Amino acid sequence: MNNKTLNWIPAAFLLMLLPADAGAANFFVRDVEQFEKYIERLAPGDTVFLKSGDEWKDVNLVFEGEGEPERPIVLTARRKGQTVFTGQSRLRILGKHLVVDGLVFRDGSLSGGSVISIGSRRAESAQGCRLTNTVITDYNPPDRKVNYKWVSVYGKRNRVDHCYFKGQDHTGQSVVVWLNGEPNDHRIDHNYFAGRPVLGWNGGETLRVGTSARSMEDSRTVIEDNLFENCDGEVEIISIKSCENIVRRNAFVGSSGTVTLRHGNRNRVEGNWFIGNGKKRTGGVRIIGEDHVVVNNHMEGLLGRGGRSAVSIMNGVPKSPLNGYWPVKGALVAHNTIVDCVSLFDIGFGAGGRGRTISPSGVRIVANLVRAVGDSAVVIRAKGDVTWSWNVWADGSEPIRDGFERRDVAFSKGALFSSPGDFETLAIPTVEHTVTHDINGHIRTTGVVGCDVFSDSPIRSMPPARRTVGPDWME
Repeated sequence: MNNKTLNWIPAAFLLMLLPADAGAANFFVRDVEQFEKYIERLAPGDTVFLKSGDEWKDVNLVFEGEGEPERPIVLTARRKGQTVFTGQSRLRILGKHLVVDGLVFRDGSLSGGSVISIGSRRAESAQGCRLTNTVITDYNPPDRKVNYKWVSVYGKRNRVDHCYFKGQDHTGQSVVVWLNGEPNDHRIDHNYFAGRPVLGWNGGETLRVGTSARSMEDSRTVIEDNLFENCDGEVEIISIKSCENIVRRNAFVGSSGTVTLRHGNRNRVEGNWFIGNGKKRTGGVRIIGEDHVVVNNHMEGLLGRGGRSAVSIMNGVPKSPLNGYWPVKGALVAHNTIVDCVSLFDIGFGAGGRGRTISPSGVRIVANLVRAVGDSAVVIRAKGDVTWSWNVWADGSEPIRDGFERRDVAFSKGALFSSPGDFETLAIPTVEHTVTHDINGHIRTTGVVGCDVFSDSPIRSMPPARRTVGPDWME
């Protein structure tokens, strides 16, 4: 038994256990009053267990403390998935090395703010904190125009992982990363985002990193290994409004929208799966700004056009304000496989509208493998300075432009996506770029178009699926 005396909580709701960390305590708490009374006593390694049930209604819980990297303070459910917050409940996480694990927020609503906030606008408000194995579902107001976020992430080096977000139908993002002037190095991974219906106006993004006003700041947030299903809120499923972020190894299935590099520069979109499943308005990546890299993505069955094309590169505005359309410069679009999409590339999308008169420049479209449907697969609205080289057009009889070579490439259809059957038909000279691996994690030792190379090595990366994302306690 450690030296903490816990006789201030009734025995029915409090047990002292001797965990592996002998300096830590386990607290079993039945209500907010108990939690708030003793929150200041929490020390590194301690765990707070919240009583099971749905009595946690209209509560404003502030989880505050300072853990250590190897000895975080944990807030969790007595039985994961059985502590349910409803009504106007919300949770704030403030401090260092805090973990929230296994809670459920269901069928509630707010008038503003966030359901869960990791940190606050104060730069040092949250560091090394984690939200994991947690559910927010159908937390919607009666009026869909009411704007609040489901999760707001401030501070530095925080993580949102293995969570389940479903059924959001109101204005506001499911997850937002807020900037504070310094790189925040957050990680958002292995989450399940689903069931977001069309909103009908701005504010229906599923995930946003940054804001227009701070879009020239580096965020360095990594968004990886998440599954997005039927996320139809608006054209921007993921809205990047900052610099030096990575979006990789995510799957977008039947989601009517795109990964939009809306503001900011030097972002990388790599190794993702965009599977349209024949659904209208499904798209890939929309590029705005400077020095973006879009490589190793698999795009299939996308029916979107224009800004919802598989790859859309927009025209820009001269001397654009931060909330405008910065001209595209220096983008690399390489080694993507684009199969059976209505619109493969739309270059100069938006030309002329809202002052967008600056064409893309310094753009390289290299070593992509494409197979189109329809007769307008490549749309050039503004020529600009775009170099097309070593791209392969798989079979068909459609006219092709310079920079493509027609080859007879057979595809085999898998459960989720198609793969080329003969990699010898995809060989090209090695080209200069920054792509060292393929979508499966295999090293690129030879020149091959598309996102996949032949290898006898084990596959290191597969599309996220329901069994690999979301809480570990959900079937």
